[in-house]
Formats: sequence, C-alpha cells, structure tokens
Amino acid sequence: MCDNLSKQATMLKQAPPRSFLKGRYIVVIAILMLIGLIMTGRVLYLDTLRQPFLLGKNTYESVHYRDVSAHRGVIFDRNGIPLAISAPVDNIIFDPKLLRQQPPADWQKLANITAIGMSDDEIQALLKTHPNNRYYIVQRNVPPQQADAVQALNINGVYIEHNSQSYYPFGAAAAQLVGFTNLQDVGQDGLELSYNNQLQGLSGRYEITTSAIGQLLHIDQWLQHPHLGRNLTLSIDSRIQFYAYQALKYQVTETKAKSGSVVVLDPKTGEVLAAVSYPSFNPNSFDDRCGPGVRDRALTDQFEPGSTVKVLTLAAALTSGKYTPETEVDTSPGYYFIGRNRVRDDANYGTLTLTGILTKSSNVGVSKVALSLPAKSVYDMFVKAGVGQSPTGHFPGEASGVLHPFDHLGKFTFATMTFGYAISMSLLQLAHVYAGIANNGLMMPLSFIKAQNTHAKAVRLMSPEVAQQLLAMLHTVVGPGGTGLLANIPGYGVAGKTGTAHQVGPHGFYKNHYNAVFVGVVPYPDPRLVIAVRINDPKGHFNSFGGISAAPVFASVAARSMQALGVAPTKSVIDYKLFKNQAELLRAIAQA
Repeated sequence: MCDNLSKQATMLKQAPPRSFLKGRYIVVIAILMLIGLIMTGRVLYLDTLRQPFLLGKNTYESVHYRDVSAHRGVIFDRNGIPLAISAPVDNIIFDPKLLRQQPPADWQKLANITAIGMSDDEIQALLKTHPNNRYYIVQRNVPPQQADAVQALNINGVYIEHNSQSYYPFGAAAAQLVGFTNLQDVGQDGLELSYNNQLQGLSGRYEITTSAIGQLLHIDQWLQHPHLGRNLTLSIDSRIQFYAYQALKYQVTETKAKSGSVVVLDPKTGEVLAAVSYPSFNPNSFDDRCGPGVRDRALTDQFEPGSTVKVLTLAAALTSGKYTPETEVDTSPGYYFIGRNRVRDDANYGTLTLTGILTKSSNVGVSKVALSLPAKSVYDMFVKAGVGQSPTGHFPGEASGVLHPFDHLGKFTFATMTFGYAISMSLLQLAHVYAGIANNGLMMPLSFIKAQNTHAKAVRLMSPEVAQQLLAMLHTVVGPGGTGLLANIPGYGVAGKTGTAHQVGPHGFYKNHYNAVFVGVVPYPDPRLVIAVRINDPKGHFNSFGGISAAPVFASVAARSMQALGVAPTKSVIDYKLFKNQAELLRAIAQA
C-alpha cells in the first residue's frame, strides 16, 4: 500500500500544471481563427479587387473556337459541265463524357438511326472505351438529310459538324486528270492539287460559349466568315475525254495490254482537250484512291517514242534546203552498219523518196538523212520541240522526258535518236510536237485552262512551208502502202504516224514487249485536233504494231469528236476497199 501511494505522488509531480494546458488551447484556437481570417480575407480580395481577373478566367475556360470549312470551288469543263463539285456533308460527333450522363434510353434512340450505323451494344462499348473523350467522330461525310435526323433527337453529347466533300460526276473517265481531295477537302492529286489555292477558298472561324458540362450555349461572334473557293474552267472537253476513255478501255482489254493513254490537243490554242489513261479508278471512293490506276500515264510516264519522232528529223532535213519531199535516198539492202552497230528496216525498201521514208517508216532512210546533215541542226530541232523539258509545269509529277547532252552523243546513239530511240517523252510532249506541225509550225504553250493562251507567245518550230510539206507526207502514212490505214475515218481526211518501239528493261530491250503508238491530226488538210495514242505492252504478234493497236483508238476518238464539234466532212467519197479484207489489211500494215 505504501508503494502505491509513492507512485501516485510521483505521477502528480510529473503532470503539467493546469495553466500550461489552458495556454495550449488558446494557441490552437488563435491559429484556427487566424486561418479563418486569412481565408475570409482572400475571398473578399478575389471578390472585389480581383473580380475582373476571375471573370476573365471564367470566360477563358468557357469560350471555345470552331472552324468552318469553306465550300470548294467547282471545276468545270470548257462547256460549263461540272467535273468536280463540293457538296455539303456533315460529320456526326459524340461527346462520350457528356453522353454517358444521359439516360440509356437515349443511346437506344441513336442505335435506331441509319446515319449512326452502330448498334446499342456498340454505342455502349464506345462510351466505355472512351469515357473521358470530348470529341469522337462517329461518321464522316453524312448527307445533310440523314444528319438532320440525328440532330432532331436533341440528345446532349451528340452534335453535327458541317463539312464539305468533293464529288466527281464523270468518275473514272476524268479521275486521273481532275484528281481528288482528302477528308478535309484539300486537293491531293491532279488538277485539284495544282490549283488548290484557287479552289480551296478561306475557312471561317467563330467563337462559342459552352456550359460547364460542354453544352453549346450560344455563338458569340464570327472571327472570320468563310469565303467560297473560286471556280475553275478547264480546257477539257468532257465529251472528248469520255470518248477517249471508252475507246481506250476497249482496246486495252482487247489487246490484253498493261495500260493505255490518249491525249487530245487543240493545235491552234495549245489547249488540252483530253488526257486519259486506262486502267483508272473511282475518285468517289476513298478506298479506290491508290495503286497504279491513280496515275495519269499520258502526262507522267515517259517512253521511247520510236518512229513517231521521225517527223523532227525530216523537218530538219526539209529546213536545211538540201532535201525536198521527192529527194531520193537508197535504203538497200535494208540495213547498214555504224561501226559495229547495225541499223535496219523490217524489209529492203530499196530507193525511197523522203516522203516514202515516212510512209514506210524506214530507220535506214531517216538515219542516213540525219547523218548527211550537220548534227547540231537536227539536235536543235529536238530541243525546240521541248524534248527533255517540262511541257506545262502545272500538273503533279508530269514527265519532262530525256534528251542527252549533245556532247555526249556518239554517232550511233545520234542515229538511233533520229528514229525515236535513246530519248524519251511523255505522250503529252509527243502530241505537242504534232500540234506544232498542225499549226503551221507554231507550237502554242500547253494549257489545262480554257483560253489561257490567247495572247501567249508561240515557239516557231519550223516554217509554214515545211509544216505543210510534213502534213502532206504524213497523209500518205494512212493511205495504201502506209502503216496507218486503220486510222482512216469516214468523211474526214487524216494524217499521222505510227510507232512501234521495244520497251527498255534493266539490261536492254525487253523481248516481245512494245509500245504501240499512233499520233495523228484531223481533219486533213486543216487540222482541228491532234490525237496521240499509246498502248503499253499489247499481247499478240500483230497487236505490237502501232498501226494495229493504237490507230483504231485514234479513229474512234477522231470520228466521234468531229461529230461532237460539228466539223463539216472534208471527203465526199469513202474508199471502202481499204477495209474490205481485214486479214490482208493486217498483213499489209505489218509489212509496210
């Protein structure tokens, strides 16, 4: 018992005095009161002196900006027919964070709307996967009528975003030339890309105020009103473009060729009336905008043109004054050697006039003529014709072709150049050469825009006299004994040149792979059109010849174009004997 009393006495001695505990309570209460005063002062400070700052901060948090795309300009053909139209479409947008707060019955309403294209389960899965997302594009490019059905539901978290999308009425027939736009309606290829700045216009922007949960309260102001893009009128004649596409599609399919191309020019203005290739693609399908069919091979691909460029060599010969169309050249025995290299013809044509060299397409004759002239004068004719130079500068990826420097040309290489090897050109460049001949020796600058070259400066390729002589010589190519018989059309005179050139592989020429080419003018002797055709690697022995694969495409396009343009016939008598025996005709062309 004494021990317990002793312990209690010890504990009483160690306990703090009552006054000390009272002091601690006072300190704690004072600290709490001070904190309260500080917080009250802060609130009063922010509510009075800092009120403008808070209001501005609130505005910053609730004010947003939205862009409005401007409708793209329309692309018309030369006759006012639309080739590309910017149509209004809508995007359907979900705000998953806000939509999750709505009753599930609203989700079921959305599932019944065709434009949404989602089931109730899919909508629930989307909201679960993106619970905090504030902007989710459910469907793009929905027709306005379908988007209106979604908007009529008036469901928080679902709204419509107005947009535009380009539509192409002529589909595959004009797809490669016109090009296409992306999801933002910005030009990506073809003339849509080349003239995007003109077509695109200026997007608008406006300021909106939203509630704390993201609902649109009102539009505050327009910061920039959208301005429509400017329309573009092309030089293209959609009728001729379509005729060319149909004829090309048929011939490529019939000859089992890899591809084919057609270019149609107005030689008097330099306007491109058609530029088409097959296979093509559907520009109205985003999934189809890939692969080799997207490329307009008539403008982007280059190839060795073969005999079709013999007109340039013969133009140099006629310009020199040393030759006339009747000057004779000995081509016997159908070949000759330049060093160890042989130049040959398909047969021994004996003695030919300059006209006969073109009619029979003699490599021996044309190269002998070239070697008898100052080499630089022949080379300069190719330079003036634009070989190795960009033909327009206004089409994405257009080919410039290849013309080797004059100082790097050996004698044999120079000789082969004069009949279409050791150089390369696009079909557009080749058509341009013939446009210069058809326009009395004047080469007008090429244009995809209607009447752009009205006051453009032309390049004098040759004199009017030489041009007329060449036209007369080219007319014999489609006559009896010529290689271009199948280019003839009822009622109209025609002049032109065939070309059959081996394709070049990695280690030299491919065996049994050819470019079959025909370039011609119609009507003769006063041309309105130049039409160039290339069939890439046709299958079958006869089909490798330009006079068999390419010339019929020319004839089809020329005949229908003359009717469409209302050109009066230039011939009253049709020589049906030329076409009476098709088998004999094919053999004659192959041997000509």
